[in-house]
Amino acid sequence: MTYLTFDTIARVDEIVTDVLAMDLLHSCRDFLALVLAVAGEPSDAVPVAIRRSVADTSLGETDIEFVVDSRGTKCAILIENKVRAPLMDRQFARYQMRGEAGISNGQWDRFKVILMSPRSYYDLLTEDHSSHIDANLSYERIVDFLAPSAQHAFKSHVFESAIRDYRKGYVKSPDVAMMDFYRNYWEVASAQFPQLRMLKPDVVGKDGSWIYFPPLYAGKSVRLIHKFKGIGCELAIVTKKAEELAEALGPLLEPDMTIRPTRSTAFVNIKTAAIDHLIDFEQLRGEVVGSLVALDRLRGFALDEKVRKSIQAFMS
Repeated sequence: MTYLTFDTIARVDEIVTDVLAMDLLHSCRDFLALVLAVAGEPSDAVPVAIRRSVADTSLGETDIEFVVDSRGTKCAILIENKVRAPLMDRQFARYQMRGEAGISNGQWDRFKVILMSPRSYYDLLTEDHSSHIDANLSYERIVDFLAPSAQHAFKSHVFESAIRDYRKGYVKSPDVAMMDFYRNYWEVASAQFPQLRMLKPDVVGKDGSWIYFPPLYAGKSVRLIHKFKGIGCELAIVTKKAEELAEALGPLLEPDMTIRPTRSTAFVNIKTAAIDHLIDFEQLRGEVVGSLVALDRLRGFALDEKVRKSIQAFMS
């Protein structure tokens, strides 16, 4: 058997692997079976619809929306595809929201969120991202599937090239305005709120609108986040029992605190004003201090003995 030799592909864009995966789902029953297995769906499921770059709502975009039917119930397999691009704010949390919205409006009965990426991309995700993902369909697994078949040689070559592309390393492009804002924010936090232990910022890209603070306790599972574009200040608690924890913490919340459970995290929120980092920092100083006050209150809340005991009771 003769195999073609292909030119090196220096850069593989995600639209290319999107289209190849969609073609395989449509034309190759064995690849469909692989994806169903990864998603934990029955092997007899039948494809109903497949769309790319779906942005039907204000909740963001789904790279590949693949709907299958099994014995009269529909499942949406929502695939985010990454080669090297950085994650956007709450990217996988928004996948969960779109999945729930699809259930509410009758598009499907259940959904799974899948990350299709080089394996190392998935392995390096922080828990606040990975906790919203049901499974990783790694490029390496796709290559292993395609490699024995000569008819898939070019597709295999593209996915192999994408893996090599990723291994070159994504270098975050610094955003001058965002880095200036972070530096000024850190100076205020360090001087007036040292108890928050904000780390001195390194390179910050234009997508850096969530400021993470060091974990408070329980490994990395309890931490403060300032989502300064509008969500506000939050205490994020990673747990598989978010609904139960929210119910337990409800009576302990202060009047302006709310709690929002998701599949894998409970967020205690204090709503603060959205901050436009492009405005001169001196005009923002009061809003930044107000947000740091809110973060310090959330810190105190998390360290309260009753709250801490409740959180630790639902960590396992």
